[in-house]
Amino acid sequence: MTQPSAALLASWATELFGVPASATLLPGELDWNARLDVEGVPAYVLKVHHPATDPSVLDFQDEILAHLARTAPELAVPRLVATAGVSFGGHARRARLLEWLPGTVWADAGPPDETRLRALGSAVARLDAALAGFDHPALDRPYRWNMQQAVALLGNAPFVDDALRPFVHTTLNRLDELLPALGALPQQAIHNDANEHNVLVGPDGGVAGLLDVGDVVRAPRVCGLAVALAYAQLGHADPMAAALPVLAGYHAESPVRPQELALLPDLVDTRLAMSVVNAAVQRRSDPDNSYLTISQTEVRRAIGAITREPRELREARFRDACGYRPIPRERRIVAWLQSAACDPAPVIDRNLAADPPLVLDWTHTDPTTVAAVNSQVAASGHTFGLGRYREDRDVYRSDAYTSSRSEGPPRTVHLGVDLFVPEGEPVFAPLDGTVHTVEYRADPYDYGGVVLLEHATDDGEPFWLLIGHLGREVVSSLAPGQRVRRGERIARVGVPAENGNWPPHVHVQLFVTLLGRSTDLPGVIERDDIDVWESISPDPNLLLRIPVSHVPARDRSKQELARRRRANLAPALSLSYADPLHIVAGDGAYLVDADGRRYLDLVNNVAHVGHGHPRVVSALAAQAELLNTNTRYLHGTIIEYARRLAATFPDPLSVVMLTNSGSEANDLALRMARTATGREHVLVLDWAYHGNLGSLVEVSPYKFNRAGGDGPGPRVRVCELPDPYRGRYGADGPRYAADVATHCADAPPAAFLHESILGCAGQIEPAPGHLAAAYAAAREAGALCIADEVQCGFGRVGSHMWAFEAHGVIPDIVTLGKPIGNGHPLGAVVTTPAVARAFQTGMEYFNTYGGNPVSCAAGLAVLDVLRDERLMAHAAEVGTCLAAGLTELATRHSIIGDVRGRGLFLGVDLVEDRATKRPATEAAARVVELAREGGVLLSLDGPHGNVLKIKPPMVLTRADAETALATLDRVLAMVGDVTT
Repeated sequence: MTQPSAALLASWATELFGVPASATLLPGELDWNARLDVEGVPAYVLKVHHPATDPSVLDFQDEILAHLARTAPELAVPRLVATAGVSFGGHARRARLLEWLPGTVWADAGPPDETRLRALGSAVARLDAALAGFDHPALDRPYRWNMQQAVALLGNAPFVDDALRPFVHTTLNRLDELLPALGALPQQAIHNDANEHNVLVGPDGGVAGLLDVGDVVRAPRVCGLAVALAYAQLGHADPMAAALPVLAGYHAESPVRPQELALLPDLVDTRLAMSVVNAAVQRRSDPDNSYLTISQTEVRRAIGAITREPRELREARFRDACGYRPIPRERRIVAWLQSAACDPAPVIDRNLAADPPLVLDWTHTDPTTVAAVNSQVAASGHTFGLGRYREDRDVYRSDAYTSSRSEGPPRTVHLGVDLFVPEGEPVFAPLDGTVHTVEYRADPYDYGGVVLLEHATDDGEPFWLLIGHLGREVVSSLAPGQRVRRGERIARVGVPAENGNWPPHVHVQLFVTLLGRSTDLPGVIERDDIDVWESISPDPNLLLRIPVSHVPARDRSKQELARRRRANLAPALSLSYADPLHIVAGDGAYLVDADGRRYLDLVNNVAHVGHGHPRVVSALAAQAELLNTNTRYLHGTIIEYARRLAATFPDPLSVVMLTNSGSEANDLALRMARTATGREHVLVLDWAYHGNLGSLVEVSPYKFNRAGGDGPGPRVRVCELPDPYRGRYGADGPRYAADVATHCADAPPAAFLHESILGCAGQIEPAPGHLAAAYAAAREAGALCIADEVQCGFGRVGSHMWAFEAHGVIPDIVTLGKPIGNGHPLGAVVTTPAVARAFQTGMEYFNTYGGNPVSCAAGLAVLDVLRDERLMAHAAEVGTCLAAGLTELATRHSIIGDVRGRGLFLGVDLVEDRATKRPATEAAARVVELAREGGVLLSLDGPHGNVLKIKPPMVLTRADAETALATLDRVLAMVGDVTT
């Protein structure tokens, strides 16, 4: 039926819905669609449905939209405004008015990058999660786009052209076999149509919305994921390279289970086959509707690319994208190869322990000559060589296994081990097995005889060993199916003439699967695929047992690191900066990225005496070479460290207990206080942070009062933050301390726990007089006072070794961490003999690594450097310079509301308005990003995320401080003063 004009659709919008608008026609499969612009601005979509459309199906769609609007209003999906009836050409139709979602259709938005593809997966996962709670009888309607009903489409396969018909038959018949497994998965409502015309892209390049709920069905959620992957692949030379980020984005939002991944390659193929069949049928019935075949050219190309890649390899790549081991059975095979049950014979006749090979660095691009290799081995006194390479310039490329996504020269990785031995050297079977394949190759890169042996673990798990570059006679001496015994001679090393004049060597490669391809498997693969292929082809040294490393250290790109991090590290771990840094080295007060750029580090108070300080490194190495054990033995290092550390504290703080971190130290301090007092309650200051253990999150308002927190537990009382800048009592410390006395009266506490300078609260030094008054109130109530010096101790404040000393108080317990070992895991509790004695209840305190000799050596080196380089005085000098410079900047940049702190523990509070002190949170985030671009690393803290925290390594120089101030000056000018 002829579609009505845009003018007529615009008139219907006015007549039916009271919307005066101009209309722009939009494509549709059966329905008439138009965008309605009100006063020149897109506002609505008008959908006029085909007269044959079942009204109950439209009611069903309306109920879906109502469900989403009610349960997930944050999702960018159309909102139904109204419905009405209309007649055209003698047929009654349903008209529906929906809100317009701004954005560009995916198909028109240009080639997607990895970020956009990930966003697509995330958007589909969120939408399907919202649909999981929706139920309706129409979800189970007979529908040609329901994947679980796709086998019925085989009846229409004759309408598909000859080139694609085999793919359709194979795919849909395979689906028929998989339906029981698919049906065993949980079923829910899924969107089912994230194609390139139903996804909107925003101006920032991200996903701005998902359209069209007309295809919603009940099915396992993996079917909806398969739809998104199928269409995301269109238009890409390497479809899998596009599909993997979509899957990773989905998995990050809604984890995909292994049993779903096992079905996913076939479900992606099924959706493509469904598209082919349904388009062929629709083309026959409506040959003039171009929308019906809008995706078919790209679908055909995708099918052509997909069918060249083994199905098991696709599943492996899917599993890897989700952080699972690519080949599940690899783990069992590798475990057996490492076990005592596996006792391989040498592949070549060498005593590897007595005569390890010379490691040869070489590549295939410029093959080393026979004479050069032999002379290199002979000159070394070794009898054979071992080829060592990870990155290889070899142009070994196979459409079945490698992609075209790499730009520039190929970056490839060698999977096997090459053993360089004299020509004619005998080669032996390492284990009992069977000859799977034997052949002679004359390929430019794979000359020589090749034998593929099949072995099995004690549990019957098969695996294969490929041995190549053998003499030609191997094809006559071995045959497929022939049994070989452990230690049996099976071949000889080929002479150069038989191996394309390569130096005589044996290529040995292990496989846990053959991917259905026998010996047609690569020995060299692209670098980006290494994680998958190292699971398919594990290290052959599991069998060779060569006592030297044949593999250089892995060097991952920044992009690879980001992908691998997302797949295998918990998403709760955060990264700094919008464009995370790839840091590979540290030097004093600087960090160095993978490109060699140096960044002035103003936030790392862990590397207290500087990144990579040679005295600390030397102490660690020397002690590690001698001994590392626990504290159940007498050892001079721990005693010396405890003595030296205790000497830095005022009496009666003289007893030391060592831990692995500041968090452990705070946990132990709470245990000691509760044991000593027989009480449970703890008083803490608002916005304090004391560590990442469960017991410490409970006493850290910075954690429990923010996203994901549950508020204070019943044993915790939160006292008012003595903030001289934003607090209600200004600099009147004793007035804040009255809150401590109030809480003591409410529930007698075990301890008053405080940071001597509150870092996460915004670099807050307690108002003068606060700690003295708070200590008095707590002790009058019988509580112990615990000073958390994890961030601010070890001379950082410049005026004193410990920040609490500046307030004229002496705690009962002090906790240390972070800078104590200059990055080596170490923490400490320093307390009084009385508290230590009270903790001696008969229950032993033992910490396996706490106080080990290596950690103590690091701690001693830190104390030595602090003393010998006079870093406390240095912190006072440079800190004073830096604080003065920041204060001067405040005279020219009114966004600076407050400069605070001591020594090299400073904070800069950024405000939108100095009069109201309104936090400049967004501007602060921009300052940090711009400073990073300028080579200076800063971070943010405080309740509003608007305080620049400055706590650099103590070796920061005055020149470094001037660099930081100049950078901040430029950045603040770029951000501009946003004060009112």
